Amino acid sequence: MINRRLLIGLVLTAVLQGSWSQEATLTLDEAIEIALRNNRAVQISARNLDKSRNAVREARGNALPQIQANAAYTRFDRVATARFGPQPIRLGNIENRTARITLTQVIDISGIVRTAVRAASVFVSISELEYERTRNDTILQVTQAYQGVARADEFVRVAEEALKNAQERRRLIRAQVDAGVAAQFDLLRAETAVAQAEQALLNARNQRELAVAALNNLLGRDLNTPVQVVKPTTLPPLQEAELDALTQQAYQNRPEIVAAERGVELARVNIQNARRGALPSIVLTGQADFNLNTSPFNPRRESYTGTVVLSAPIWDSGITRAREAQARDDLEIAQLRLQQAKEGVALEVRQAYLNLRDAQKRLAVAQKGLEQATEALRLARVRFEAGVSPQLEISDAELAFTQAQTNLVDAQFDYLDAYAALQRAIGVIGKQYAQR
Repeated sequence: MINRRLLIGLVLTAVLQGSWSQEATLTLDEAIEIALRNNRAVQISARNLDKSRNAVREARGNALPQIQANAAYTRFDRVATARFGPQPIRLGNIENRTARITLTQVIDISGIVRTAVRAASVFVSISELEYERTRNDTILQVTQAYQGVARADEFVRVAEEALKNAQERRRLIRAQVDAGVAAQFDLLRAETAVAQAEQALLNARNQRELAVAALNNLLGRDLNTPVQVVKPTTLPPLQEAELDALTQQAYQNRPEIVAAERGVELARVNIQNARRGALPSIVLTGQADFNLNTSPFNPRRESYTGTVVLSAPIWDSGITRAREAQARDDLEIAQLRLQQAKEGVALEVRQAYLNLRDAQKRLAVAQKGLEQATEALRLARVRFEAGVSPQLEISDAELAFTQAQTNLVDAQFDYLDAYAALQRAIGVIGKQYAQR
C-alpha cells in the first residue's frame, strides 16, 4: 500500500510539474511592452531624462531667494581685561555663542539665470528625444529578436522534416536490402544521410536556444526563461510611397533629426550665455545676527544688516571672448551634426527600402522554388518506390526540397526584418506604444 501511494504521488507530482513548465505563448506586443519596462538601455535613458529635468529645477532655483543659517561656538583660553578703577573688567566672554541667518537674492540684470534656464529646458527636450530614440531602437531590436526566435522555430521544423525524410528513405532501402534488390552500400549511404540530418536538427535547436537567450536579454529577463512565440501568418504590405517621400517623412519623425535641431538651438543659447560674462551683476543680501551671550562691551542680542553688491568685470584677460569663440565653434559643430544626422537617416531609409524590395523579390522566387522542389520530390519518391531510379535521385530531391524550405523561411523573415527596419527608419515604429 505504501509503495502504491508513493507511486501515485510521484505521478501526480510529475504531471503538475509538467503542466507548470509549459511555455506560455508570448506575443510581439507583449514582448515589446516587457522590454520597454525592463530593458536596461531604456531604463538608463529614462534616468538621464529625469536628471535633465532636475537640472532645470536647479537652474530656476538660482533665480529664487536662498536662505542660509549657521551657528558658532567659540571658547577662548582667556579673556582680555581692562581696569577702570580698582576692579578689572573683562572685555568679553570666555565662551561665545552666535547664530546667523542670511538671505541672498540675485538680481538677474544681465540675464545669466534666464539664459541658463533656457539652456536647461532645451537640454530636457534633447533628453526626451534621446529617450524616444532609445525606445525606437529597443522596439526594433525586440521585433527582430522575436522574429529571430520564430525563424529558428521554422528552421527546427524544416530540420525535423528533413530528418523524417531521411529516416523514411533509410526504411525503404533497408527493406530493399532485406529483399535483396539493393546493396549494403545503399543502406550505409542512407545511414549517413540520417546522421547528417540529426546533426542539422541539433544545430537548429541550438540556434533556437541562442535566439531565445538574445530575446530574453533584450526583455531584461533571465536568459533561461522559456519562450514560445507566435509565428506571423501574414506579411505586412510593401510600402508604396516613393523613396524621396519616405525620406522626407523620416526627416519629420526621426527623433535624431529633431534632437540635432535642438542641439543647434542650444549652441545659440550658449553663445548668449558666454557673452553674459562681460555684463554686471547685482546681489542683495540681508543678514540677521544673534548674540546668545552678551557682554558689557557687546550688549546687543540682535543686529540686522542689508547689503547690495554690484559687480562689473573690467578686465578678464580675454576669458569671455574665448568662451564666446568656443560657443561659436560648438554652433558650427552642432550644424554639422544636424547635416550628418540627415545624411545618416537618408542612407538608413534607402538601405531599408532597398532591402525590403529585395526581400519581396526573393520571397516570390523562393515560393516558386519550393513549389518546384515539392513536385520534384514527389516524383522522385514515386520513381524510387517503383524501383526505376537510384537513391541519388531521391537524395538530391530531398536536399533540394530542404534548401527550398530554408530559402523561403529566410525570405519571409528577411522581409519582416526589412519591414521593421523601414518602419524604424521613417520614425513610425512603436507609435502605438504609450510613452513614459
